[in-house]
Amino acid sequence: MTTATLATQARPMAPRRTISMALPLMVAVGGMIAGAATANLGLGAIWGLIAAVALVLALQMGKAAIDNVDRMVLVAGLVATTLLVVRVLPGAPEKIDVLSCLRFGATCAPAAIACAVVALRRGIRPSSVVNIGLAWLLAGGFALPAVRTLGIMTPLSELRRGVDSVFGLGDYMGIGLILASVGIAASLAVMTSLPNLATVATLLIFTVFAGVSVGFTVPGLIAEITDIVNVPNFWPPDFAWAIGDGTWWWLPSWEFGAPLRENPMVETIRIAVIATVFGCVIALPLAFWASTLTALNKSTYLIAKGFMNLVRTIPDLFWAVIFVAALGGGPFAGTVALVIFSLAIMSKLLSETIDAAEPGPLEAAKATGARHLPALRSSVLPQVLPNYVAYALYVFELNIRASAVIGLVGAGGIGRVLEAQRVFFQFDRVLAIVIVIGIVVFILEQISVALRRRLV
Repeated sequence: MTTATLATQARPMAPRRTISMALPLMVAVGGMIAGAATANLGLGAIWGLIAAVALVLALQMGKAAIDNVDRMVLVAGLVATTLLVVRVLPGAPEKIDVLSCLRFGATCAPAAIACAVVALRRGIRPSSVVNIGLAWLLAGGFALPAVRTLGIMTPLSELRRGVDSVFGLGDYMGIGLILASVGIAASLAVMTSLPNLATVATLLIFTVFAGVSVGFTVPGLIAEITDIVNVPNFWPPDFAWAIGDGTWWWLPSWEFGAPLRENPMVETIRIAVIATVFGCVIALPLAFWASTLTALNKSTYLIAKGFMNLVRTIPDLFWAVIFVAALGGGPFAGTVALVIFSLAIMSKLLSETIDAAEPGPLEAAKATGARHLPALRSSVLPQVLPNYVAYALYVFELNIRASAVIGLVGAGGIGRVLEAQRVFFQFDRVLAIVIVIGIVVFILEQISVALRRRLV
């Protein structure tokens, strides 16, 4: 045997990729949808048979070793599920509630059990088998609201019994799409040892569902973008107004002829600087209290963690609305809002960094008899200090962007000018301001990135 032959035999097989299961998944999904077209024939049994044949074919294409017993189990499970679907769906209420979703999800139990049995026969670990069952039940519970949102299922009140078909072809095919994209995708992913397949398929179908729910479509997006040139007074941007006579740091035109007012771009940067400094300073002790490694005790940890989660639940714009109402409009309200915004972000990032710090130096410091605070200062703080400074620069970048937004609600900065021009439909000036903001943010971001590379 030649050396080349030995090298070829010793070479390990190339790892399989998720993309290799794209065609088998399409076969399985297509079979489920095609079978749904026969839902009214044979009480749904033909639907289940077609779906099972497609699933078996997809498993064979994916090189999953199954025998005749596995095939029979899959056929029995899918046929039982489609029989139940055809029986339960006509009884769905006009207004879909949680109970009806759970009832419909139970119809997928036979398919879940069948796929789980086949997975166990192939030696799949129990946790993955449980995931198959949960995926099928999730698909069944999600199917009814999904097809209603997609505009396929028609409410019973809009149908004439005896004249119109209560549930038509589109309803069953929509349900088949959901069941295949979640349940069958999970089964294929587990049995072919490619877990990303289920993630991609589920994410895709939920994305489509969410897009339809909010009225988002790619053709609509393209149409709106191409139509933006028809907006009156939009192009070209009015840089002559934005930059004025070239005195960049003093732009009276942005202040409607009030030269004694501060330049709004400079005001925006000042708001960001003050908010970053105060927010990051306050976040330093809070992050140590909110870490399991450095908290004084369990009560301190729970209080600090709860406060941190509380301030993170409210976005920066809503904080600005609150403080504008409490303190009045202007940069002071915006600064206070961004202080809390900075505190929330920094405390979250830094506490997670502290959790990942090496506990050995802290234990050694306490073993020498050092008190808690000096021990933290000498052992943990030096480990996380470079990350702390890098996070502070990152927070400063965020505050530059946020301070331009909070001005829309009267919290000072360049956003106030932006909103004023938008109200008067001066879109060429709006575009000029946006471009100026983009240039300033880009320059500051590059400086911040360069500094972070030196620190971390």
